[in-house]
Amino acid sequence: MIKIKNIKPNSTANELGIEVGDKVISIDGNKIKDYIEYNYLIADFNFILKIEKKNGNIIEYDVTRSYDKELGIEFEDIVYDGLNKCKNKCIFCFVDQEPPNLRNTLNIKDDDYRFSFLQGSYITLTNLDKDDFNRIANYNLSPLNISVHTTDPQLRTYMMKNPNAAKIIEQLDFLASNNIDFNTQLVLCPEINDGEKLNKSIKDLSKFYPNLLSIAVVPVGLTKYQKNNLRTFNKTESIQVLKQTQKWQKVLKDKFNKNFLYASDEFYLMSDTDIPDYNHYNDFPQLENGVGLTRIFRDKYDKIKNKYIDLINNNLKKTFHIITSVLGEKAIKPVIDDINKSQDKVKIKIEVVKNYFFGETVTVTGLLTAQDIEESINNIENKNILLPDIVLNDNNNFIDEVSIDNFEQRNKNKNIYLCNNIKDILEVLGDVKTNSSNSRSTKCR
Repeated sequence: MIKIKNIKPNSTANELGIEVGDKVISIDGNKIKDYIEYNYLIADFNFILKIEKKNGNIIEYDVTRSYDKELGIEFEDIVYDGLNKCKNKCIFCFVDQEPPNLRNTLNIKDDDYRFSFLQGSYITLTNLDKDDFNRIANYNLSPLNISVHTTDPQLRTYMMKNPNAAKIIEQLDFLASNNIDFNTQLVLCPEINDGEKLNKSIKDLSKFYPNLLSIAVVPVGLTKYQKNNLRTFNKTESIQVLKQTQKWQKVLKDKFNKNFLYASDEFYLMSDTDIPDYNHYNDFPQLENGVGLTRIFRDKYDKIKNKYIDLINNNLKKTFHIITSVLGEKAIKPVIDDINKSQDKVKIKIEVVKNYFFGETVTVTGLLTAQDIEESINNIENKNILLPDIVLNDNNNFIDEVSIDNFEQRNKNKNIYLCNNIKDILEVLGDVKTNSSNSRSTKCR
């Protein structure tokens, strides 16, 4: 049974008297495995909906709805028959590199195709059985996001510590033959799956075009807790990866008249290589992998800066510190420098926060913790802090379980401005949203 979280107003369920806290038992006699099946079963305009009311009574509703009215039932979760957990022991698994005592949700390793389809998470396919693959085909769950890492069967088995990992080409062939599209990622570990192994992976994957939508080449992320003696890429190796991907991009463009291979921003930033232009990214299919975020940030600034510079010049003279990471500084510095040069009322200083929580090899902003940020801003006399909201989850908590409310309470002497993008930053600088120099915190969305 699935507990109902919300009933939309003016919906069929609301008219039937179904309430929050009631539980769905079945639809047309079918127990519901997940949100995908739920949507499939309610697609008809007439069906039997079996409900257990909050008082324990069982009611069967003969539902008839019009094409322009939704059923209106919302649930807390999207999976109702148990999470498909990951049995791999990948040598670079970030969950296995986490410090002790993090919240339980951060220690859960899932490999569930339903989350891949509905929420865009990456799966390895190694933990799916025949019924799972058939269900993907029958429900046309496309596109999926797939962690490939290498197409070499023996190497993939070694990297994932799962014999099913060797079947990747066979599994991708099944998906493509059933017209399931997929994005892929290759998380590279130096001297393991880069070099010629990377060439093989790109060549093998390109054969699945056009069902193959994209390939992202991403550097491995390592914390101080990793136990497999892996290392991160250095500048010289990052340059080599970019040269390799650029050669393949030309090959793919010549063969398919389209490039679908992308290196993550981290490789460009680590190697001090110019970020490609906007058109390179073809509608940005791999943003969640950090592919093209820097380009979007910089181009958005170029488009809107003239609108805000005059507003900033009319503002009171202020200094702000913008919180970022080691690689984040490289991404935002050209924009911050231009803002400082373009007007004379506001000064922005970049505050680079090192990640002591996970270790200094973790250099991306999204993994900064409240404790590391707090230690950094304690040394700042200036009270105006621009904080990227990428450091918070959907519940407004930092990764070390500190809530934003608690963080602000502990830093009452600071004005904390949460910003989602460059537009938010410029609006804070121009005092567009706060209209008060004493506003302590603003969620800029």
